[in-house]
Amino acid sequence: MRNLATKQRPSDLATQLAGEVLRVEGAVFFVRADGAVHEARRAASCLLEPVPGDRVLLASIADGSSYVLAVLERAEGAPATLSVEGDCALRLPNGRLSVTTAKGVGVVSAGDVSMVAPAVEVKAAEGTFGLGRLTVVGKELFAEIASAKTTVGALDVVAERVMQQVKRAYRFVEEIDQLRAKRVDYTAEKSMRLHGENTLMTADGLVKLDGEHIHMG
Repeated sequence: MRNLATKQRPSDLATQLAGEVLRVEGAVFFVRADGAVHEARRAASCLLEPVPGDRVLLASIADGSSYVLAVLERAEGAPATLSVEGDCALRLPNGRLSVTTAKGVGVVSAGDVSMVAPAVEVKAAEGTFGLGRLTVVGKELFAEIASAKTTVGALDVVAERVMQQVKRAYRFVEEIDQLRAKRVDYTAEKSMRLHGENTLMTADGLVKLDGEHIHMG
């Protein structure tokens, strides 16, 4: 019978040891194992970044290189960091990704953050946005807000239809409040009040005042 086994090169031989991380210098981990201190790199499959004090699984290769394969033990309550070099992609072709935490979620990026989805839903008791400039582009926008605070330097909204439904609305404009429209229709169930130091009402055609009582002056 033909022997399909291949000879293993000495450089492919590896010895696994359990050790403790003494210190970290850049990408090099100093691990004490089997009575010696080994300089090791983190294996690509070891996503949990080792820190001093961790008990790790160390692989020593016959060619003299060493790798930290996994973190076996860490002090209770110590934080954990999943770290990879370069770009990273998480793919779930046939599943759903859920993130559940007890204390919060933070996203920090030095570059752009983008989100693409057929639908996006955000629910929160309160919301605060601090943006230098915000541009919203949509075919139809509907806002139903219980409590939200938004601070932006400039806000641009481009939409075919915008609908807002609120119980109370307050606007405080320090300089100019300008509305340009083809038709404007304001309806108040009880009262409407316009007041200014100087109030002007002009029309190219008809100006009509209609009511049971009209007081001028």
